[in-house]
Amino acid sequence: METKEFLDSILSPEGQYCVVGHSGKKIVHKFYGSVDQIVTTAKDMDNNGLNAFYALASFKEGTTRKVDNIKHLKSFFLDLDCGLTKDYPNKGEAVDALRRFCKKLSLPKPVMVSSGRGVHCYWPLATEVDYKDWLPVAEKLKKLCAVHNLLADPAVTADGARILRVPETHNHKSDPPLDVSIISKGINFVSIEEFTDLLGGVSPIVEDIEPSAVSNKHYENMENSFKRILERTSKGNGCGQIKYLIKNQADISEPLWRGGLSITKFCVDGEKASQFISKHHPDYSEQKTKDKVEGIKYPYWCTTFDEHNPDICTECPFWGKIKSPLVLGSRVKEAEESEEDIERDLGTNTQDSIPTYPSPYFRGKNGGVYVRYSNADGDPEDKLIYHNDLYVVSRLKDPETGEGIVMRLHLPRDGVREFTVPLTAVTSKEEFRKHMSMQGVAVTKMDQIMTYTTAWVNELQLRKEADIAHKQYGWVDSKCEAFIVGREEITKEGVKSNPPSTHTLSTIDNFQPKGTLENWKKALDFYNRDGFELHQLVVGASFGSPLVAFTTVHCGCANLNGDTGIGKTAVQHAGLSVWGSPKDLLIEEDDTAASRMNRGEVYHNLPFFLDELTNKDPKELSDLAYRLTGGRQRNRMMGGSNQERYRGDPWQLLAVTSANGNLIEKIGLLKTMPKAEAQRILECKTKRMKFETKEETDEFNMLMLNNYGHAGRIYIKSIMNDIEGVKKLLKEVQLKIDTTAGLTAQNRFWSAFMACSMTGILLAKKAGLVNYDTKKLFKFMVETLRKNLHASNDMGASVEELLNDYIHEHYSMVLWIKSTDDSRGDSLVVPEALPKIKLVARYETDLKKVYLLPKPLKKWCGMHQVDYASFLQDLKEKMNSTTGLVRLSKGTHLNLPPTRVIIVDCNLDKNNETERTEDL
Repeated sequence: METKEFLDSILSPEGQYCVVGHSGKKIVHKFYGSVDQIVTTAKDMDNNGLNAFYALASFKEGTTRKVDNIKHLKSFFLDLDCGLTKDYPNKGEAVDALRRFCKKLSLPKPVMVSSGRGVHCYWPLATEVDYKDWLPVAEKLKKLCAVHNLLADPAVTADGARILRVPETHNHKSDPPLDVSIISKGINFVSIEEFTDLLGGVSPIVEDIEPSAVSNKHYENMENSFKRILERTSKGNGCGQIKYLIKNQADISEPLWRGGLSITKFCVDGEKASQFISKHHPDYSEQKTKDKVEGIKYPYWCTTFDEHNPDICTECPFWGKIKSPLVLGSRVKEAEESEEDIERDLGTNTQDSIPTYPSPYFRGKNGGVYVRYSNADGDPEDKLIYHNDLYVVSRLKDPETGEGIVMRLHLPRDGVREFTVPLTAVTSKEEFRKHMSMQGVAVTKMDQIMTYTTAWVNELQLRKEADIAHKQYGWVDSKCEAFIVGREEITKEGVKSNPPSTHTLSTIDNFQPKGTLENWKKALDFYNRDGFELHQLVVGASFGSPLVAFTTVHCGCANLNGDTGIGKTAVQHAGLSVWGSPKDLLIEEDDTAASRMNRGEVYHNLPFFLDELTNKDPKELSDLAYRLTGGRQRNRMMGGSNQERYRGDPWQLLAVTSANGNLIEKIGLLKTMPKAEAQRILECKTKRMKFETKEETDEFNMLMLNNYGHAGRIYIKSIMNDIEGVKKLLKEVQLKIDTTAGLTAQNRFWSAFMACSMTGILLAKKAGLVNYDTKKLFKFMVETLRKNLHASNDMGASVEELLNDYIHEHYSMVLWIKSTDDSRGDSLVVPEALPKIKLVARYETDLKKVYLLPKPLKKWCGMHQVDYASFLQDLKEKMNSTTGLVRLSKGTHLNLPPTRVIIVDCNLDKNNETERTEDL
């Protein structure tokens, strides 16, 4: 029989065929569409000294020799190994055993091929079959080989992707190479139905599900003990196969002996156990046993034991419940204390250790939460509660939500996640499920994790008192011994974890560092050039914000005003990059007024940068000026309860706003004299400053937005090392600024802003964070202060100007009429203009006297924040005003009684008028 005829009978007529060349060092796979190409390629490989194999299956695609790519099979096959150390000493005994096996089962005569060292045998099928139909029959053939003691290699019989040697080639493992040849002369085809019946029928194969990542992680935590298997077996709840092979060591088959060794190999006490179960075997030697163990790759499954030794496993209470006897000796390896020290991946510089879990819970060696209990037989059992590390870090006291707990979750791809759960949720199934699911804990039996968490709470209540939930960033107290930045609590001794509270939860991750400190320095060094002093000032304000706590003011504020597109937002981003993510920390135009003030409360001592106030109305801008410098947001009631909302400590920080125009001038549209706001907001005119090239601008933006959050932490630590020295320096800088710029107590907000910003730059420069020219920056600060002083001094309005503004704003509400003093009685006078809405004043055009009703005048003064009493005093002293009873409607049809009015003579002499005109 020639090779092609043989292969045509064995292989499916459809699909891609695979030829494999094996040299011992490399393997070559080639796919072809015809049997002729298999024969040709195999001979070429053989001539080049390669062992030539072919796949028994045809494949859907010529890409891979894997089971899921199998198209058809057209034979069943066995591999009988022969040799002094093999299952059969020679080919003759192997063929005799095969013939006895076929006779017992009435199987047709197979086609046999000498593989050089053994025998391959085939039962060609009449037609090709699918892999799913072939597999159960092949499995049954494998089992019957074990039952009838035919020592066929069990790894071959049911392997649909198996390769065997091509006839008429050579086995190059021997020297000289041995012939691979067809022994049989004829071919007997059989249908799969007939072959199945001869085997006694088959059961459907349940495909194994590929182990999930969760299962694999669990298995990594497992530790197997053969001693434990023996202990359970001696009690009657162990493995019958292990019991059998130990009692019958002298008589068991080689496959069953190998099965026992496959269990011992994967046990921690396996070396000793393998000798124990082998010492009475007739072929036993210590070295031979070690060699046999060395060649084993996987532990036997229960089904494999059953194939080699039937009628024992089916009586086992674990049959169908476990896959291998190895499970009976499994125990979860506990993490040792030294293994629990880890660095947390929370974007912080803190290091923590995973604490010891409360008994009876424990952590697996490779993570996960387990609980240990005793089963019905009194044996200890370990149960997986959750496959990832999950534990409680601490208890928290929150002024608003009451007591809570800080939990930490380790996710394999996302790192370590820390979150806060109210204690009220820990005791409520639905609330607990919501909180856990929101953080990524996905399990069906959440009640087990809930019980585990409750055990943690009780344990911590015994260990230590609850921590205080920090609701604000910045200095923890007036001692300035700790500073909160995001998830870190920085002290002189080091860095501790700061879990999120209800107030910091939404912003806490905005402070996580990104990129490197060196790249951040590179970005901020772009401002280290002449003309960029205003940009340096904004960076200084970011560094100087924590220093406001050492002053007597709550906030110093500067507004960057100038045309759009000149880098106002970019410089605010640069300043905020000191502490965290610039885009996330910057307060935007569309944020509500309440949310802005809430940010101020939460930021506490960190910089408050607010972008784009251009479209805000004057009233809102005036309120902003007062609230920022006031240090507290409005008091409000808590939603759903008759209780005041919690307010944190007053903030002390520096603020930088931006707008296309001057905020004080815009507030002046509402108020005649916005001097109070002008003292609270330092106006800084922004010039159009450009980098030398667009590439330089792009590089700056890229560096700044991808490297942040490093400098602030270094800066705070440097301050903590010499708090008193920093306070002294701040006072010296402030005194120099006040003296040089001519500031007074009235300018305290300006003074604080500039002093803290300048000191911040000096300290940052000393810490090696920036390298700006502080002398030029100081000069720029003084010039800016003097400009604001000049503008503020020119802001006052005279009493005449105020009276003019009042009359002109109420022109249509004034009765314009000639005097009736020279008329007889109450003769009618034709008015020049009658009030259209309501009457607020009478103006006698011939005498140039105005009679003002006090009530509307007082209201107007209040709206424009003009001090009413001072205004009246100025009218009296500078314009000789008087008060009296006057009938405002005198000379008209209205005959109303007299009312008290303010009488002002507006008939100024020409000299005063000329002098005033020249002053203007």
